[in-house]
Amino acid sequence: MFKVFLFRSAVVLAAMMPLANPALATQINHGATSITMDFVTVGDPGNSGELSGAIAGGYGPNRITGAVDYVYKIGKYEVSEAQWDAVVGANLTDSLDDPGYWSDNQPVAEISWHDAAMFVNWLTTGDVTAGYYSISGGLATPNPLGHAAYAAKYGTTYFLPTEDEWYKAAYYDPNKLGGAGYWDYPTKHDSPNVPDGISFLGDTFEAVYCAGYNQGRPNDVDNAGVLSAYGTMGQAGNVWEWNETLIDQWRGVRGGSFIPYSSDMHASMRGYDDPMTEDNDMGFRVAVVVVPEPGTITLLMSGLFAFLILQRRHRPKHMQCSVVGRHI
Repeated sequence: MFKVFLFRSAVVLAAMMPLANPALATQINHGATSITMDFVTVGDPGNSGELSGAIAGGYGPNRITGAVDYVYKIGKYEVSEAQWDAVVGANLTDSLDDPGYWSDNQPVAEISWHDAAMFVNWLTTGDVTAGYYSISGGLATPNPLGHAAYAAKYGTTYFLPTEDEWYKAAYYDPNKLGGAGYWDYPTKHDSPNVPDGISFLGDTFEAVYCAGYNQGRPNDVDNAGVLSAYGTMGQAGNVWEWNETLIDQWRGVRGGSFIPYSSDMHASMRGYDDPMTEDNDMGFRVAVVVVPEPGTITLLMSGLFAFLILQRRHRPKHMQCSVVGRHI
């Protein structure tokens, strides 16, 4: 009988777990500074990766990419100029640069990988020098622990996504027709069905890149094309995005930008750059591993036991009798 109870408990707890996730819009408060970021949950832990590397004109060796064995969240949008400015304003003595390059709702750009790492440190602790990344002389170094292990030890933590985390959020679809798998583009397109870009001023589009018309800037973060299977926007085009993965002495970038070409958005395009680089078509988005607060876990378990007791009370008598004499 105890085994049955455990099994039913696991099923009910699994069903209730989504209720433990914070709302899509997450408010992050440190001191007098508050910013709101939208996150989507990337579930399906233990998914298989796929062979991905470089197509013609690409970079880096082929590798198995996209496998992630834990649940995490990733920004629905790229980090905006307004979000960046709020954090910079809260840290008058830090080494973050404030490029002031675009309007408030466009993606922040012209920031280095190191500055992006300090930004996510602030999201975790309210201090750009404390968090997952060690900071020395304005240079950031990731903690030796992986994202999930670090969060399990220290609590909810924000990061720059690894290449696998970024790739899974962009290309993986657990419900793709024919079974779970990967799309060629983050817009749920497969070659040769390339997502439509911007062909002329005022053109409709599926991804923000030059398909005949270079508008010279990205779009607002919430107007950057169709969504990925997990619900992210702008992982195809708009601005290149830093990721955490080290490739030789460089840091990874993916996704393409408002500048051509569509091939930059393809899953096999593995890019990298000097982490000191600051380009006007390079930004980032944030990932987070959320650890439920003890009170949340207690609430879940209380709800679970209440549910099981209620179920037992309302079980028909013939069902209650049917278990008598079973050796479970």
